[in-house]
Amino acid sequence: MHRILIVSDDAFLRDLVRLSLLDIEAEVRCASDGQQMQRLCRKVLFDLVIVLRVAPFLCGDNPVRDLRPQGLRRPSFYVVSWQQSEQTVLSLLECGVDQYMTFPVSLQRLRRKVGDFLTRQL
Repeated sequence: MHRILIVSDDAFLRDLVRLSLLDIEAEVRCASDGQQMQRLCRKVLFDLVIVLRVAPFLCGDNPVRDLRPQGLRRPSFYVVSWQQSEQTVLSLLECGVDQYMTFPVSLQRLRRKVGDFLTRQL
């Protein structure tokens, strides 16, 4: 079974994304911050991590490098944020983020991207 982790300090956004993925055949877990994300990712190999802000990637931190085991392409990282500057997007892509979307995000579009991603992983 696929595993998805949703990371956000905003409980409403976290639950909104979680509920939009309810009938996707995957185990969905949630983390409230970067530290909890790191603890969970060290215990469980997730297929996809959806981060609902760019803060974990700022100040020189790189969760992709830290949490993706050497030589693996998992977990994939999707970031959804209010940031829209070209510099922010380029910085995230250089960190190894696989998808970047901005708020307001269409939950149907996010769900479709997640579903397509999981289908490709079979």
